[in-house]
Amino acid sequence: MPPPSGSRPPAAARIAVVTPWFGPDLRGGAEQQSWQLASQLTARGHPVDVLTTCCAGFNENWASNGLRAGIERRGLLTIRRFRVQKRDWRAFERVNAILISLGSSDLRRGVSPVSDEDARLFYENNINSPGLCAYLEAEGRAYSHILFLPYLYGTTLSGLPLVADRAYLQPCLHDEAYAYLPCVAEVVHAAKGILLNSEGEYELALRLFGPGIAKKSIVVGEGIDVLGEPAAFSGQIGSFVPSRERYVLYLGRQDPAKNVPMLVRAFAEFRRRQPASNLRLVLAGERPVSYGDAEKGIVDLGPVNESEKATLLLHALSLAQPSRSESFSRVIYESWFFGRPVVVHSKCMPTATAVVRCGGGLTADSMPEWVDALERIDFSSRERLDRLGRLGRAYAEIVSSWPTVIGRYESLFKADGDPPPAGSGQAVRRAVQAIAWGAETTARPYANALAQALNRSGIETIELSTAAAAEHEGPVIWHQTTAAAAILPRDATTVIYHAANPLAAARTIPYQNGTRVAFERNLFASSPAALLELEKKGVNGARFLPICVDPRQWDETPDVPLISALQDGSQNLLYAGPIVSLECLNQLLIVFLNYLTLEREARLTILASGTIDEEVYAQIFDQLRRLELLDRVLVARELAPRQFQAIFRVADAFISLDESESLGLEILQAMWFDIPVIAYPTAAARRLAGNSGLLVYDKSDLLAIAALAQIVVTDTGVRATVIAAQRRARERFDESRVVEAILKSFEARREPPEPAQTEAVRRS
Repeated sequence: MPPPSGSRPPAAARIAVVTPWFGPDLRGGAEQQSWQLASQLTARGHPVDVLTTCCAGFNENWASNGLRAGIERRGLLTIRRFRVQKRDWRAFERVNAILISLGSSDLRRGVSPVSDEDARLFYENNINSPGLCAYLEAEGRAYSHILFLPYLYGTTLSGLPLVADRAYLQPCLHDEAYAYLPCVAEVVHAAKGILLNSEGEYELALRLFGPGIAKKSIVVGEGIDVLGEPAAFSGQIGSFVPSRERYVLYLGRQDPAKNVPMLVRAFAEFRRRQPASNLRLVLAGERPVSYGDAEKGIVDLGPVNESEKATLLLHALSLAQPSRSESFSRVIYESWFFGRPVVVHSKCMPTATAVVRCGGGLTADSMPEWVDALERIDFSSRERLDRLGRLGRAYAEIVSSWPTVIGRYESLFKADGDPPPAGSGQAVRRAVQAIAWGAETTARPYANALAQALNRSGIETIELSTAAAAEHEGPVIWHQTTAAAAILPRDATTVIYHAANPLAAARTIPYQNGTRVAFERNLFASSPAALLELEKKGVNGARFLPICVDPRQWDETPDVPLISALQDGSQNLLYAGPIVSLECLNQLLIVFLNYLTLEREARLTILASGTIDEEVYAQIFDQLRRLELLDRVLVARELAPRQFQAIFRVADAFISLDESESLGLEILQAMWFDIPVIAYPTAAARRLAGNSGLLVYDKSDLLAIAALAQIVVTDTGVRATVIAAQRRARERFDESRVVEAILKSFEARREPPEPAQTEAVRRS
């Protein structure tokens, strides 16, 4: 589809698309998507090189070079074909058979579904092209962006790591055993960006690979070629006349992997329950065997052409897509473009998410639910079905019209190529941090996180002593506590105030020559408790600025033995934070004991961080022995990053009954890992999770808290609602907003103070 007149963008740097098979006649999902994507990009004026193999298609021998190696040019499109190498297909097929046989209950996040040796055989005997990889190594820097799709073939697994600094993975991800292979996780974490076909695929990617990929993931969508005006389609297909029938349509490969046998059984049960119904199930698409059964109202039309497909979509009551392994499902959006509703599998995250978001159909899981869905379609009026179809069409026009989809790619290309936006402190290239005397312990974690965030945003950040900072001419970020006595540098553009003691209210406040400091908008508090201290002492104008939490720190694989051990079928509850109150820890353990009466297979992990009272920490183990919980509670501290990630990745709920004040770091971390938060309402908990998590004001009924935790863990609707609210909340405290506030404070530099105002800060 050409762009509207006058909308063609200027010529851009070359883009590469890397895919194992490429051609206009290929009809597989990813193969078709590669061709359409390259064609649409060139139609918009972007030079595109397709790097592919000489293998003619997915169904060909992957070691066969059926096409000639070399270069083919079609206007702005250049196709470069490279020979494939020999492979041990028997070894590959043996491992592939194992992977195909595994169901969802056999798969564990972060854990290979096969042995290391079998994973290696799958990788080495995939479709591989040493020539293509050599070209990427030699010429990869000639491309501004290199798009790899799909995720599970050798061209991606071997090629992407060679050009990771400009590589974008468009995985076309399914919830299947292949996605759990270590080589797949490696390319996901190595890629500069992840491009997703749908919001549901994004949710699946987060679940499989963790929040480390969130910042580099973009839902670009998948374009759909509209088949034409509905009025143009009529007539019959063989002896079947769509305009005269009432039917539910299945469109696509009739394969057990697509869950077609379940749909057929569900329809047979529907007809048994509703013998007078004239509803039919129409199957259209290639198939190894026929599921047609005239007595049960099942019509098998076999393969159909584009015009026949359009006719079937136009007249269907609804489309049925029972597959659990889709990253997008083109036929769903085609159905919506024709104004027809759909029924999808509720365990297929990409398709179910789309249906739930737009309301354009129904979702069903078990066979009884599919029977119920068929009955609802049969009993619904045409007007109601049309209304659902219109909702789907409105969503499809936003998500999958080609101009919109290509526009998202162009926005990505432009964002990568543009210099940093003007303003917001971009004129500042260097910043200094200084930690006042007495503030080291309290301020150090915050200062380190802030330095990393500023460095990532292009602001070189160094730390100086207080004496050196006092003489510095440029921006200074000054970390101060209520217990500190130090000299404020004359150009201290930003002061960050930390609570001196997280366990008790501070009693002092900085003064200058006996006058309260009026910092106005360049004074920040690192925690809600610090902000309250300032307000109680009458210092106005301070703002809460949370500690920076960047999920990109988790863009790596977790500790495999640990994440494997934690996925033993037990539910995982988590507390992470200060260890300062034995009473609060006892309350947590009693809640867990009550939880075990509701869910027998459960585990509690206590991860000590921040302020740790060593005597209280030692007493934890005495309490665990007394309560006979040593084999049910894991206690840890000072974990390696991969171990930390393993624990957070599998946690089902985060529970904190601690009453001490802190930076709230662990709550923010839990929110990034999409762990529902249940917490006592400290100032940090109220500010960070108050409108999204579940705050427990009354700790007198610990059984009720356990019951609340069980609901959050087991009720998918409640869980989804809490997680959605937490995602909105964490956006308010995103690292980018913290950095923006700091940069604005640099711009709002105060006039140099009078000489008398540089005297030593005195305690009140």
